[in-house]
Amino acid sequence: MTEQDDTLEVQSKMPHEKVATFMKAFGASLDPRMWVKLIDEEMSELSAETPGKAEHLKELCDVLYVSTGLALTAPEHIGMLLPVTERKDIVAQQAQVSTVLKENLEQYGDDVFMKAFNRVHKSNMSKLGLDGKPIHREDGKVLKGPNYRKPDLEDLF
Repeated sequence: MTEQDDTLEVQSKMPHEKVATFMKAFGASLDPRMWVKLIDEEMSELSAETPGKAEHLKELCDVLYVSTGLALTAPEHIGMLLPVTERKDIVAQQAQVSTVLKENLEQYGDDVFMKAFNRVHKSNMSKLGLDGKPIHREDGKVLKGPNYRKPDLEDLF
């Protein structure tokens, strides 16, 4: 991807618009609890990576992706419908996500992060199965199909 391609891609849509495009195209789950589970998975994967490396940046983008999925699927007043303990766990999780994103955005910078996010989005859009349809895990998570292309973030460092 050229610098010009990256610049045009960054300007084209905001993260929530890209995640919404993915969710519609892949029939992603509209269950907020599934997105909470995915955030836990992605936070775990992020913590396993070394900051300042391409895989860490990719996992950070994934954290923003799934937390945006939660924001898109959770109605404003969903907390009123959840048990108190579950609500507290989600609030604590979101505070942790906010801290991790803020700290790492400072490290990578907005420009690099948004270029990476757009490449991760493009990669996510390549997850279709051989039949051109999305593949879902039992809980609704979209899985990587045989045409999946891993994002290349190395040149951003």
